[in-house]
Amino acid sequence: MKKLRTIAYDFSELCFVNSEMLDDDIRLQFLSRLKAIELRFSGLSGNLIYEQTGVSNSEQSRLTKRFLSLDPDGEYWGDRALLPGKHLNGYNRKAPFAKKRTGQHGSLSGVLSATLDKYPSVRENFVKQVWSIHTANKGMKFEKGILYAFFKKLLREAGVGDDEWPFNERRGGRRSIEKLIDEILDTNFVHASLTLGTKGETHARLGTGELGLIDANIPFDTIELDAYKVDKFCIINVEPLPGIYVPRVIERFWLLAVVEKVTKGFLACNFVFSSEVRAQDVHDILVDAFLGDWKPIEHLTVENLEYSPGSGMMGYILPETQKTLWSSVSLDNAMAHHAIKVKEKLRNNLGFAINFGQLGHPERRWLIENTFHQIASKIMHRTPSTTGSNPYSGRADKAEEKAEMYEVFVDEARQVLDTWVAAYNITPKMGSNYSKSPAELMYAHFHNKKQRLIYPRANQSAVNKFQLKEDIELRRVRGSVKAGVAPHINFAKARYTNPRLAESTHLLGYEVLIKIDPDDYRYVEAYLADGTSLGILTVLGFWCKTRHSGITRKIIYQAYLDRTFEVSHPDDIVLSYLHHLTKNANKKNNLQFTRMYYELMSKNGELDFETSDIEDSDMPITSIDRNEDSPQGSKGSLAPDDVGSIDEEFRMPVGGTE
Repeated sequence: MKKLRTIAYDFSELCFVNSEMLDDDIRLQFLSRLKAIELRFSGLSGNLIYEQTGVSNSEQSRLTKRFLSLDPDGEYWGDRALLPGKHLNGYNRKAPFAKKRTGQHGSLSGVLSATLDKYPSVRENFVKQVWSIHTANKGMKFEKGILYAFFKKLLREAGVGDDEWPFNERRGGRRSIEKLIDEILDTNFVHASLTLGTKGETHARLGTGELGLIDANIPFDTIELDAYKVDKFCIINVEPLPGIYVPRVIERFWLLAVVEKVTKGFLACNFVFSSEVRAQDVHDILVDAFLGDWKPIEHLTVENLEYSPGSGMMGYILPETQKTLWSSVSLDNAMAHHAIKVKEKLRNNLGFAINFGQLGHPERRWLIENTFHQIASKIMHRTPSTTGSNPYSGRADKAEEKAEMYEVFVDEARQVLDTWVAAYNITPKMGSNYSKSPAELMYAHFHNKKQRLIYPRANQSAVNKFQLKEDIELRRVRGSVKAGVAPHINFAKARYTNPRLAESTHLLGYEVLIKIDPDDYRYVEAYLADGTSLGILTVLGFWCKTRHSGITRKIIYQAYLDRTFEVSHPDDIVLSYLHHLTKNANKKNNLQFTRMYYELMSKNGELDFETSDIEDSDMPITSIDRNEDSPQGSKGSLAPDDVGSIDEEFRMPVGGTE
């Protein structure tokens, strides 16, 4: 009694049972026990408690001990221990184990728990093995037999002999050990799901009632971006000669999308024709989503395909959402997302935070993942050339042949995607959208008269597409009056100069700041340290004719170093590479050609060069030998400011110095 009075127990916090859910006879017995414990906590004597409840003094002591005992989770049993027939402890065998007679059944009750009590290290090591089996056997189906063998190994190491359980049993106690495995798995749902399969690893953390650390309450609190690999054969028409079209098959390109979490609306969406998504692709689509300058495709070639009235990307439907600043952007841990261009440059320019999330947990970005699932099921996997989502789901028979038979063109796939995404933003959604479309819900938030919020926007005149896309670097002016090399800068394995810089020998050795358009590496804009403009610098040699991006230059330069193509146009290496792609058709080259095709497409939908330029040349030139003094480390690992640029052999005289 003294012990109960001195310890401050809150009786109400130890009550977990709803007595109304019990059967009548059980409820009466439970309530009398509960009343007895409550009175004992109040300090009444045992005799008075007996008179009021009918519970004897000895029974009061037993029930009090059960009431204050701890469950396996370290919590008080409380009134749960007062339920009639409730067992708090498992069966503990006290009788010694005798050798079984031939044909005898039973007599082994409690043998497993007794063995574990005798060898406590076995239980500890076995529990660790159960929780770690998915890492040691990743990709394998969960099998209890592996754990059963490990348990017997632990018993051997602990010193269990052949005359002891389970080694003296014909079946080796396998059923009891498998029950132990189930008991361990039942103690932790998340760990059990992670152990039993990859789907469990993904979904176990969902639906637990725990709120996420980052929650979106108003539009543009959270933006989600991800890439989806399109499993589908498509064809693109290559025009090696004027008016002569040759179909080329491409496979597995990428789809990039940016969605707003509160309204579930699309901000930007685009195909990426590359084997992997690059940092520049991620950077560009984030800029497009921020600016909201999407426009519908002017000429739709697919029969009966048209944009729904009032459809479009969010910035097109509601211009007031353009250039609205974001709070955070949710990304996965792809290498392209960790690039400086994304996680530093763009984040600093637009002021958002980045949430990369846990590795291997795409469920945290459920909106973009579900959106991709809809695109795959409603568009991509409904075409006759789809390769499906896996070898057992959705693959069309002879998909590659059907791509050419039914003429599943890349351009038409882009048109279907664009119109579907545009219509998605004006399609009513259930759930948290309250049967409103993403555009309607966005409009309601922006024009809410009861909760007037100011959505921060970037200065319209201070932010434009070129400013956001351009890169800035410092480059040192190189050259030599003695050697007759005009002043220039080295950038991206090529030399840049203009007449003004070529005459400015006093700038040799000084650093200049250059602004780079990642979509056109032919020109850079240069400035001195004091802000004085040096004008536009033009690349020298065979890079200067055809417009190309930084990605294209890296790819061509690597292929040039690897000697995998011929420079068929001595004054234009970009056209030479296009010529190589058209003459050496395979899935990889077709994908690369498609990427360059759309890169070279001008704003009015026409190519910046004549397709006849990439027909066979009468005088192909083989790969040019590099200077033996140039660095010979890893392929393409020249120093950024190395004077030995690859246009050395095709230097164009500037200012009469060469």
